[in-house]
This record gives sequence, C-alpha cells and structure tokens, in this order.
Amino acid sequence: MKILKFSLSLIIIIVVLFLGLKVLDGLEQMAVEQHSQNAVEKKFHQNPDVFAWLTVEGTRIDYPVAQHPRDDAYYLSHDIDGEETYYGAIFTELVNKKTFEDPVTIIYGHAMLDDSMFGSLDYFAKPAFFKEHERITIDTLTQHFEYEVMAAHSYTDDHLFHTFKLGSREGLRYYLETLQIRTSDYGGFYRQIATDPQKDRFLILSTCDATGNDQRFVVTARLKSVKERTSE
Repeated sequence: MKILKFSLSLIIIIVVLFLGLKVLDGLEQMAVEQHSQNAVEKKFHQNPDVFAWLTVEGTRIDYPVAQHPRDDAYYLSHDIDGEETYYGAIFTELVNKKTFEDPVTIIYGHAMLDDSMFGSLDYFAKPAFFKEHERITIDTLTQHFEYEVMAAHSYTDDHLFHTFKLGSREGLRYYLETLQIRTSDYGGFYRQIATDPQKDRFLILSTCDATGNDQRFVVTARLKSVKERTSE
C-alpha cells in the first residue's frame, strides 16, 4: 500500500511539474512574441509615410520602407526625416498598396558606394552569395512576410511595373515565364522555385547598377509565408 501511495504521489508530482513547464513555456513564448512586437514598433518612424521594415539576409539592407502620398520621386532625394540627401530612402511607388497584397510589390533604393541603402543589393551578383542567401523579410505592425529569392540580374532602366504590366496576373505570368531567360541574357543567377502566377505574390528590389546609369540591378523573390503579429 505504501508503495502504491508513493507511486501515485510521484505520478502527481511529475504531472504537476509537466504542466508547470508547459505553462512556463507558454509564458516564455508570449514574452518572446511581445518583445518581437515591441521591437518592430520601435523600428517604425514618426513619419506616417513609413509603413514597413525591410531586411535582406547577408546584406546591409535593414531599413524602413516609405511611400509618399503624392510624389513617387520624393524619396529619391529625401530621407524619412524629410531632409534633402543624395542617399534618399527606401520606398515604394503609388502603383503599389502598402499591404503587400499586390501580385508584385517593387521596392526602390539608391546603390550607394558605402554599401548603404541598396548599395549591398549587388552582393547577389556573386555566385557564392546567391547560392547561400535567399531570405528576405518584411515587417509591418501587424504582419511578418518572408520571401525567397528567385533571381538576381542586371537589366535596363525600363520601369518594370509598367513594362511588364505587373499590376495584372497576366503581366506577372509573362514576367515569370521570361525571368530565367532574362537572367541568363543579362548575366545573373536564377533559382528554380515552383510558382503559381494566379495565386503567388512577389517582391522586386530594384536599384541603379554600378556598371552604368542606364542599367538597374534587380532581385526577384516569391512570398513564402505570412504570419500575423499579436497586438497585445
């Protein structure tokens, strides 16, 4: 009988410890999520034009993203404090919503010689770097987006959104169908990723190419996952 009572007591203790650990794990996870949410909120700027935060794995790209309500060219020559600077800011144009729900969202930035802004985007022009890095993340106050890089290459300075009609699924289909050929023709790199032009969403990062003013350097990525952020 004593052995039975001891066994029951031991089982109860183990169950209590297990449940306690589960509760602690849950509280720890909540704390981590809250810390992450607070960190994101602190990154955002008082400027209401700022609506997201962009990070590109392996590069120096870790910046807020802005969109001017009237002038697409504003952030070519102004920072997010509204000060004039040849560094500009990282931005999207009015053809894109701020929700990343468009078939394609294009983000622009200057390629600075000190690797700031989009100056390190051309790291993807190196085969080893392209092979080892494919993750791009975007954070808003409510969502976390993760993209996987499909292609990186130089291209003409044509306006991609208008040239390929990227506001439509038909335009996106053509862009994707010709992406590998375009990458090869312009000396870039391509990663084979299954895509669905009717459902998938994409991100393009575009900057001036150091090889010439009439060239751009373009990185195309497919949306891999979206996670909702907790508001509490």
